[in-house]
Amino acid sequence: MATQTLKLSVKTGEKDGKNYWDRCGVLFVRTDDQGNITSINVKHNMFPGVEMVAFPNKDDVTE
Repeated sequence: MATQTLKLSVKTGEKDGKNYWDRCGVLFVRTDDQGNITSINVKHNMFPGVEMVAFPNKDDVTE
């Protein structure tokens, strides 16, 4: 199982053609051995202490 870590940034301004960004969180993408996404976790500075998680749809799950 592998994990990719991606930085989340928000554009805070622009001056003289240059963009300025602030880091606002981190996205963790976990995959199985075949490269399929098994879960995504988000940590965001607007929601400290809140764990946000996403899971892909399963074909065999009924609503």
